[in-house]
Amino acid sequence: MRYDVCDRCGVKIPEGGLKYIVRVNIVADDDNIIPEDITDEELDAMISGIKEFDPDMLESDVHQELAFVLCKRCKEQWTRDPFNTMKDKLDIDEGWSGELH
Repeated sequence: MRYDVCDRCGVKIPEGGLKYIVRVNIVADDDNIIPEDITDEELDAMISGIKEFDPDMLESDVHQELAFVLCKRCKEQWTRDPFNTMKDKLDIDEGWSGELH
């Protein structure tokens, strides 16, 4: 039998079972990094410096797309607290048996 696995808790989700795909699109905010009064020489130096970096690293610094499979329980917890800032305040394991829900 085929199944997916929740990326958060590891529970097996059988084929056709309820699951959620969370897509995260991370984009760098340029925040006007290049000043309007930059000289051509300064711009050339900046471009030369960039050429020394690995292109894949530069791309991941500017844009990254991630996708995660979540079970129903983890989706509900993630939407309430995506950065896990309330982990000590939420009773997230109450009633959790590790079984598919």
